[in-house]
Amino acid sequence: MSNLFNGLNEAQRQAVAFGEGAAMVLAAPGSGKTTISVKRILYLIQIQKIPPEEILMVTFTKEAALSMQNRFQALYAEMQCDSSDIPASVPVNFGTFHSVFYHILIKSHYPAANQILSVSQKREIMQAILKERAIEKTGHYEFETLKAQAGDCLTAVGFYKNTLDIEKAKRSLPAEGRDDFPVILQRYREKCREAGGLDFDDMVYECRELLMRDKVIREYWQERFRYILVDEFQDINPMQYEVLKLLGQKHGNVFAVGDEDQAIYGFRGSDPDCVRRFVEEYDARQIVLNANYRSTEEIVALSEKVIAENKSRFLQNKGSYAAGKNAGIRESVRFASFETRQEELSYLKEQLQEVAEAGNGTCGVLFRTNSAMQGLAVQLSKAGIPFEMKEKTGNPYDHFIMKDIMAYLKLAQGEGSREHFLRIMNRPLRYISRECAGENSRIDLARLSGQNGRADKELQRLKQQLARMRGMPPALAVQYVCKAVGYELYLRTQKEAGKHLEEWLEKLDFYKEDARNYPNVAEWERAQRLYESRLEECRRAMGADGDSCIFLMTVHASKGLEFDRVYLPDCNEKYYPHGSMPDADTVEEERRIFYVAMTRAKKYLELLCTTGTKERPRLISRFLNPIIHQLTHQTHCCPDTHQKHP
Repeated sequence: MSNLFNGLNEAQRQAVAFGEGAAMVLAAPGSGKTTISVKRILYLIQIQKIPPEEILMVTFTKEAALSMQNRFQALYAEMQCDSSDIPASVPVNFGTFHSVFYHILIKSHYPAANQILSVSQKREIMQAILKERAIEKTGHYEFETLKAQAGDCLTAVGFYKNTLDIEKAKRSLPAEGRDDFPVILQRYREKCREAGGLDFDDMVYECRELLMRDKVIREYWQERFRYILVDEFQDINPMQYEVLKLLGQKHGNVFAVGDEDQAIYGFRGSDPDCVRRFVEEYDARQIVLNANYRSTEEIVALSEKVIAENKSRFLQNKGSYAAGKNAGIRESVRFASFETRQEELSYLKEQLQEVAEAGNGTCGVLFRTNSAMQGLAVQLSKAGIPFEMKEKTGNPYDHFIMKDIMAYLKLAQGEGSREHFLRIMNRPLRYISRECAGENSRIDLARLSGQNGRADKELQRLKQQLARMRGMPPALAVQYVCKAVGYELYLRTQKEAGKHLEEWLEKLDFYKEDARNYPNVAEWERAQRLYESRLEECRRAMGADGDSCIFLMTVHASKGLEFDRVYLPDCNEKYYPHGSMPDADTVEEERRIFYVAMTRAKKYLELLCTTGTKERPRLISRFLNPIIHQLTHQTHCCPDTHQKHP
């Protein structure tokens, strides 16, 4: 059994050999928390003589549960070679919160537990409810509006079921739809019952209801799982915490491992305050794992300075330090600024080209949002630089702005259809009616006429603009649409502009820059189709082990991963923290997201930002304030030559 403690530091040994009762193991990034959990299970079985079927290991994802189980089996097999007393296999229970709670419902013969509603079924139910509600209130509805509203409402319903906080759940809805939410919530629950199924979040909600009201069932599962281990405890939401509390209240043997500084799932209802609740309500012993075996001293020190700005930390100044083989690496963090995002992306492309050619280690480029990584994916694809994406991402050419621009360009070339004309005829507003386009699929601009004097005047002006665009190279044509035609002004005046304008303007910047690479519209269209094929290849290969050493992903997807090199683009306000005018709680979670991103790096971390132009200045993220003067700073004015500003 000596090999069970081999290679462990004192705090890790204390965690593995913890006895009866509750423990809160606060594990800094790279501190070996998975190893501790696995060895803890082996300690319970071999030293404490706990029947393995009474041990439950709970994680948050299927991948984490499978990884934990595989790690356990590998270490168990290794120990089996050293002792003939260990049985060949052990029935330890590994699972996610949802799979464990679903198992409890199934085994307890809970009604409707045999059918889980699919995403499409849930959306259909919600759209039907919203349609009924719209007809009740206004007498009509718009299908496209219902589709968008259904997604928002399902997010709000899920948040409520995980927190029982209806006020916070309503915040994810547009202001005009919040008063209706209680009615929609009630109808949704009724419709799900009528459909005879549960949705994903019902597994937690209904399991809590079952355990609370049925003493016999509750006591059965309390005996069934006498020892409970929880990974990534900081990600737990209030409802999961309540079910865990019901399962563990008889024996109190709950071993929680987590780090409140890595709590980044507030949008799903997770609440890092559950760490404090657990320690207080269970009188749990606290064990701090603060040795980082992953990163360099500089990465650890700077990331600690960033997270130290948060005020609501349960354990202040846990004092993480670098302890592994990368600890001695010097000058491992750099900071680079660029005037525009296109320059930032060009620089990244060049850096990743060098990484791909060297092939000596892994590299992660981490983005705050899924859409933010699309521009770099296009650049790498065109340059033939191999990369992988571990999550689904949209195609930037599928965005409504690109479709509008291509509609203008196709009409200007005389290749437009009725669909193209209908798309842009009132973008910007020209008071042109659909009847103007007729019924033919092909469009003949020469034959079009407005339904009234004003519309006819605007239509003639549009024809003149399209005629001027004919023969323009794509880059000049896009610029003409944005400025002369007034499309950019149209975007700025839309109702949703306050929330999306910065993203829309960056899309325009990307399309303007992208268009420069092509002599005509046909070549640009061909490149877009090729990129779609590349994207499909990435989607098919998702989850498989590819040959690339470069990974593009969101910070949320990078949780639990590590890379030799990490690039963190867009270290600007509105990216970190995300959005405009966030409240204090949101800023703290956004800072934790930034901290998680920094601590994925093992040997090298580069933080990138844009300064913007005179017309559109950009602010550096406030999260860099405590460390900016310690960073090696390079300002790029020309990404091709890497010259510095004077």
